[in-house]
Amino acid sequence: MYDYRNVAACAAGLAVAAAFKEDNILANVEQRGEQLRSLARALQAKNPQLIKDVRGWGLINGIELADECSVTAADVTAALMNAGVLVVPAGPKVIRFVPPLIISEREVNVVMERLSVALDVLSASTASQAVVKV
Repeated sequence: MYDYRNVAACAAGLAVAAAFKEDNILANVEQRGEQLRSLARALQAKNPQLIKDVRGWGLINGIELADECSVTAADVTAALMNAGVLVVPAGPKVIRFVPPLIISEREVNVVMERLSVALDVLSASTASQAVVKV
């Protein structure tokens, strides 16, 4: 039998709801998500040969790598992990960003700067390998 009158569980749920409201967490999610997508689109404009698409909702975002590019989501994920950024590959060509709901503006900037560096290094590496193979 289930008892839905657990006072501790109700208190915890109310505390979480209050924190979401008082700390403007949902507004932060919307603002930081838009910031992340905007910076990712700027990277896409700079690197159209690498980035095919940028998509997301709130703080759940994906960057799809171009099919023609030899860089994979696993390559980018490994490079970012080495740089202290946790992302997840979502298939061979999509990098999934799901940061904490309380991520700051500065932290989003740092993540996207590290992504930019990782893409530069990986694309230069694959370009130099292509030259060597020729």
